[in-house]
Amino acid sequence: MKSKRVSCNEQMQLIMECRQSGLSDYQWCQMHDINPGTFYNWISRMKKQGITLPESSGRGRHISSPVQEVVKLELIPEKPVVPTPDISHCGTYSAVNDVAFEVVTHSATIRVFNSTDSRMLENLFQCLGGVLSAG
Repeated sequence: MKSKRVSCNEQMQLIMECRQSGLSDYQWCQMHDINPGTFYNWISRMKKQGITLPESSGRGRHISSPVQEVVKLELIPEKPVVPTPDISHCGTYSAVNDVAFEVVTHSATIRVFNSTDSRMLENLFQCLGGVLSAG
């Protein structure tokens, strides 16, 4: 099917609308069902005629979806009460497996229990922050 012919005045009006939209030419053309190649031909012809056009605010940039990181979160079902060893250098430890949350990376696992001392958690997060900012 042949597309309808657009007059020079209409072309100029569409180009100005596009350039004032804040979108890239490509984005605007897609939204208005105009072939970007056709649109750039209009611009080229007008420039050859000596017509000055405003620059595209986002020329060549396409709409991109925001990047969302996916973090695997595994819920651990409650386990029967099992005595855990007292590890005094790791903060307050309970005799009950009362894991509040667990962070698993490629090379380490951090288990935080409900009874963990708040100062230890503060130190842990400070250390992790230092490691993350150094990397």
